[in-house]
Amino acid sequence: MLRTGVRRLLTLTLTVGGLAVVALGATAATAATHATTVSVVSSAESSTLGPILVAGTTVYTLQPSRIGCNAACLRLWPPALLPHGAKRATAGAGVDASKLGTAKAAKGALQITYAGKRLYWSAKDKGAGQVHGNVTNKWGKWSTVTAASTVAATAPAPTTATAGEAPVTVAPQTAAPQTAAPQTAAPQTAAPETAPPATEAPQTSPPATQPPATQPKNDPGNGGFGF
Repeated sequence: MLRTGVRRLLTLTLTVGGLAVVALGATAATAATHATTVSVVSSAESSTLGPILVAGTTVYTLQPSRIGCNAACLRLWPPALLPHGAKRATAGAGVDASKLGTAKAAKGALQITYAGKRLYWSAKDKGAGQVHGNVTNKWGKWSTVTAASTVAATAPAPTTATAGEAPVTVAPQTAAPQTAAPQTAAPQTAAPETAPPATEAPQTSPPATQPPATQPKNDPGNGGFGF
């Protein structure tokens, strides 16, 4: 009877110990899905959100509630910390380096900030490209960070004709010349100025009157005397 009780106790102890080991292993596996430190912050294209900040996996900012992110919060939202001795994160593609900074964290560590806001990972994101952290909970509102687009605009490649096809030439479009209708002014004919003919008054000179010739009384030509 005693032996049977001891056996049951040993079995129960081993079972509980096994469960504890399994639980500890699951916690370690969860913690291992995220790096504890990171030195490069870059951007990735999300199919639903566009370009967002990532540091291995998606990073988030917190608009804290009255509680803020306490110790229980940090277990589910690990802070993005710099490696020991590093002073600043490196900006990858699509990241504005002037917005990267740091803030003091626990045990003298430095947490990466972007535009003055601390960056966190979400324990729900198990791999790159996953975005499960856009939520609001008792610690506040969690949001992804918009980054600059990493897709460069490319011009369409020129169309080339294959062998045996005549090249397609586009005729240049020339604007038809605009011809203005000539404006013809009606000829202005000035009425001739006709001055009345100048008429000169006839000059009439008084007839010359010659005094009658008188013979002297003593005209020797008459041979006598005059009376």
